[in-house]
Amino acid sequence: MIRPTKHNARWCCGIFVIMLTWTGSITFAQDGDTAKKDGTGTKTVVTPKAPDKKAENQIKPRRTLDLSNPRATMQTFLLAMQDAAGERPERINDAIQCLNLSELEGDGADKSERAQRLATRLYTIVDKAGVRLDDIPEKPETLTHTVYSFEAGDKGIAGAQIVLAIDPVSSAWLFTPQTLSSIASFEQSVANTAKPEEATESDVPTARRSARAAMGGFLKAMNATPQDTETALYFLDPTGRDVEVWNVRGKEIAIKLKNVLDKIKEVVLLNIPDDPAGDTYVWYQSSDGVSRIALSRIAEASSLPKDWRYTPLKGEWRITPQTLDAVDEMYSEFEGQQIVQTLRDAGVEESLSLTMRLERIMPPRLREDFLGLTLWKWCALFLFIPLGWLIQLIAASIAAIVLRNWLQRQGLLLEATARRLTARSIGAVLTVLVWFYAIRFLALPEQLLGVLTRGLKLALGLTTVWVGYRVVDIIGGKIASTQAVHLTRFDDVLIPMLRKILRVLVVVVTLIFVLQWMGQELTTLLGALGVGGVALAFAAQDTIGNFFGSITVLFDRPFGIGDWIVMGEVEGTVERVGFRSTRVRTFYNSVITVPNAKMINMSVDNYGARRFRRVRIMLSLTYSTPPEKIDAFCEGIRELLRLHPYTRKDYYQVYFNQFAASSLDVLLYAFFDVPDWSTELRERHNLFLDIMRLAKRLGVEFAYPTTTVWMQRAGRGDGAGAEEIERFPADPHAVGVTYAAELFEKMYGKPTNKPGPVVIESSPRSQRSSNDSST
Repeated sequence: MIRPTKHNARWCCGIFVIMLTWTGSITFAQDGDTAKKDGTGTKTVVTPKAPDKKAENQIKPRRTLDLSNPRATMQTFLLAMQDAAGERPERINDAIQCLNLSELEGDGADKSERAQRLATRLYTIVDKAGVRLDDIPEKPETLTHTVYSFEAGDKGIAGAQIVLAIDPVSSAWLFTPQTLSSIASFEQSVANTAKPEEATESDVPTARRSARAAMGGFLKAMNATPQDTETALYFLDPTGRDVEVWNVRGKEIAIKLKNVLDKIKEVVLLNIPDDPAGDTYVWYQSSDGVSRIALSRIAEASSLPKDWRYTPLKGEWRITPQTLDAVDEMYSEFEGQQIVQTLRDAGVEESLSLTMRLERIMPPRLREDFLGLTLWKWCALFLFIPLGWLIQLIAASIAAIVLRNWLQRQGLLLEATARRLTARSIGAVLTVLVWFYAIRFLALPEQLLGVLTRGLKLALGLTTVWVGYRVVDIIGGKIASTQAVHLTRFDDVLIPMLRKILRVLVVVVTLIFVLQWMGQELTTLLGALGVGGVALAFAAQDTIGNFFGSITVLFDRPFGIGDWIVMGEVEGTVERVGFRSTRVRTFYNSVITVPNAKMINMSVDNYGARRFRRVRIMLSLTYSTPPEKIDAFCEGIRELLRLHPYTRKDYYQVYFNQFAASSLDVLLYAFFDVPDWSTELRERHNLFLDIMRLAKRLGVEFAYPTTTVWMQRAGRGDGAGAEEIERFPADPHAVGVTYAAELFEKMYGKPTNKPGPVVIESSPRSQRSSNDSST
């Protein structure tokens, strides 16, 4: 990657802006096209331009009324009523032109209103009677033609007919006055003979309950302003097609199909059956019988993914898959033809996608096939390679500059290599996105398009994981640099583990979304993960136990990095805590790896968590030491504890504790308030040396284990003992009590009150004495 400088950064920014402008113009030309709508609701896609106030005030083109023969009159009437029922209610006036109103009473607005009601009622009767245009001749043998004859019903009129005849005044074929005067009888007859509609599946939408409804819904979506290709796809049956390919090419297929429909003939919805349970309806079939446009009912549940929005439901009517397969061939066949005259009279023009426009402006040489693909598409595919490299270069350069400035503002330190990799990952994502959306404009063969689409989706997932990895590093650096986050030393463990957890989550979540994006059902993925998780749990029980052990360590925080701990036979300082194990550096400089699963049930003695370090020793004095010296020696040690800077001043004990076999033992029980073990050793050293100096000053000698052997002649001891016993008072208990009472009274006075508890003196007596003497 080229290192970003001010010069090439400006150059890259300029090229990137140009590319964005070009890409935006292409996208806008495809998705932002507006539609010009005429009276029929049919639209023409045109390039967006500034609104023209004059054009808004222009009258929409009027259809040419063809009343030259019975079929033309019926078609004109049906199309006019079809438009009037849609978005052009004014078209009912054209339908009235198909009626012979010579015998209709009234005039002015009243007559016009009655004529509109007659046209509407006649349209309903023709629909229920099942009149078809194909059954009406273009060249009748007589001057009248019976469109439909009603049979006599319970209350009907025998021989009632719908008749078209030539008007002697205008020479146009019109519905006769007798037909109009018999509409009430027609309605009654139709009501008596109408068959009840069969119930359809409850979950089938009304817009797709029959062939007529499906064709009408498709045309309504394609004639909308702007063109609603998303809705139009719900009326096409994608059974047997690749889901990924359909998501890319479905809209273009819908546009091509609408283009073909407009060039074959105008769709008369009333001529399409409205039976929900009818047979397949063929609207058009080529002379060779290969290509045809047909609608059929979905008889069985589709094999497509159930959560896919375009998956057809059982009982729906849709345009058949065979029709969709032949759309490209039919579009090529009718490409050079014009839209039918009636639609052109209404101002309808071709609706083309961006790919179709590009195809038409290409020179004939580039439109030739080569290895199953036109030459201009091969050129575009090879052009995408340098285009992607250029986008990657520009995006990476801009990302590197922005990231560097942001890190400087935040006061974060990130290695140049990490910044470069982060910028490259962002550039890679943008490159894949450009490739992914660029191939949509080429209308590639479905097999090749499916492979490229899945490959680019996989590449997009991998590059997204790459970006996630880099972003996690930046987030971890941000957290690590925040002083407020470091509450304890264990945060030095938590932050690296948080980075690892975020990386795992980035990978898992991205893979799930990519797999779902590539067409895999989410429920299937979760089920597979559940089954795989059970199998993995049995196969990796120790690993899972270690993982939960690490979670326990994270939440309980029994120790931190650098703490001196003892776990069973393991003793040392904590060096690292991972997902699986904890590493302890022993005092002989080896490393012991302890599985985290053991920490769930193992007691951990954390010496590093101590605030005070205890010292408990016995100072053994010789038996020849006088009591006064023992008392002075104990008080002197207390004064040393009060004077030493690292000793705990609020709690210590120094007392003559026991008579040992060869010594008089003084208990020293105190605590050091030190930050580490080295300081503790130094303070122990200083305190013990001061105790030795105090003992030497007082003349107190330390005892060591000795054994004294007394030797005397036989018999002499008996006589001497006998003399002492004879001289001892007769009541030895009384003598002991008397001597003890005199000694206690001499030392402590008369025992009138019980002494209070021991009070630890926190300030040195030597300072108090000097202060008292000075005052």
